[in-house]
Amino acid sequence: MYKSLPKLEKTFTIDLVGETTGLEYKGQFTAKCVLSIRDRQAIELEKSRLTADYANPSGTLFAIASMVATLRAKLVEFPDWWKEVGLGSDLLDENVLIEVYEKTEDIAKEWKESLKKQAGEEKDKEGNEKKGK
Repeated sequence: MYKSLPKLEKTFTIDLVGETTGLEYKGQFTAKCVLSIRDRQAIELEKSRLTADYANPSGTLFAIASMVATLRAKLVEFPDWWKEVGLGSDLLDENVLIEVYEKTEDIAKEWKESLKKQAGEEKDKEGNEKKGK
């Protein structure tokens, strides 16, 4: 059904130092470029779970819960250390969470751009075929 779409997953790597601990974080991640309705539902449920004890979560708490929930839905493969830090929840270095999240956002943006480009090429191809007739 989705054969004509650009590849739905993409792999990226990170190599950075934690701002709090000074630890090196290296690894390869594979993430979904686009989320299904089920994935988006899972994100909302996870955000609700992560902030459930707070009637009015702060902006920072909500942002972190959103990133953690989104990464849990988007990431399909990751280094062992990512599992060890509770899929992001137990990280001591917030910059690592942010970096991984931003990388997944970048690949989502790239996917949308490639979809637009593909649609434009198909439209152009159709136009050229009509002119040739």
